[in-house]
Amino acid sequence: MIEVYWFGTSRKDFTQMKIRTIKYIIKEGISNTYKNKLMTLASVSIVTASLIVFGVFLLFIINLNYNASTLKEQPEMRVFCEYELDSDQISQVEKKLKQIQNIESASLVTPKEAFEKFKETLGEDADVLEGFDESLVAASFIIKLVDPDKSSDTIEEIEKINGVRKVSYSKEVVEFVSKLAHWVRMISGLLIVVLLIISMFIISNTIKLTVFARRREINIMKYIGATDWFIRWPFIVEGVIIGVIGSLIAFLLTRYGYNTVEVRFNGDLQSISRDFIRLVKTQDVSSRLIASYVLIGGVVGAVGSLISIRKY
Repeated sequence: MIEVYWFGTSRKDFTQMKIRTIKYIIKEGISNTYKNKLMTLASVSIVTASLIVFGVFLLFIINLNYNASTLKEQPEMRVFCEYELDSDQISQVEKKLKQIQNIESASLVTPKEAFEKFKETLGEDADVLEGFDESLVAASFIIKLVDPDKSSDTIEEIEKINGVRKVSYSKEVVEFVSKLAHWVRMISGLLIVVLLIISMFIISNTIKLTVFARRREINIMKYIGATDWFIRWPFIVEGVIIGVIGSLIAFLLTRYGYNTVEVRFNGDLQSISRDFIRLVKTQDVSSRLIASYVLIGGVVGAVGSLISIRKY
């Protein structure tokens, strides 16, 4: 068996040296984190606070996008007929609606169905409708469009049909939600950048203190031939550990808070039979949230450390 050597060291010995080096770097990084308790605590706190703010904006954007897409997928248009139409005339309106090219489907809501739905909406106050019947409301159609961008032309065609009283359309709501999501993304992005810069500054100062406290040890290591990166890596690991710890704490706090709000909010909506807006379930956003937190926390910690050790 032929054994390969690097400067008198076998492949096996070389691999063992690399493993020992990695163990040393990780051990020193953890040790440095423990030695500077107060600064580590300050750094973790800043990272946690920054990521919580980031998480709040991220969850807000996720829910805005979710509800905007839901509104687009749901039937957006409702056509209300005249009150005095009989069943034959309502059938004629339905026939003409289905002849319009941009209408994918037209679902009839009879006066009786509309009246029962109205009573359900009122809940405990449904007693006010005592003595009234379905003649109080008119028949209507729930319309789903093929292309929502052509809604204006479609509304004009519908309004020309005899027996149509009015057309209700929620396009403005969808556009408003989309614009709101855009502005929230811009503002939150700016705030997050500022907070992350502050986090990197705090972590950088933490690493600076560690470097200063170990300056003699570092000098000795340099004298015996240690490379710059061999000395730097433990400090980078320390920064990553601080960032990851902060991200995990931020995730637990954010998840708990969001879960409390989500359960209460969706429960209240369900109790009053309202489904036009809902919060995304906690389990559906948890994986995305923790992945973002750990990635950002680790990167911020590493960058903060690099800034410090390159400068000091």
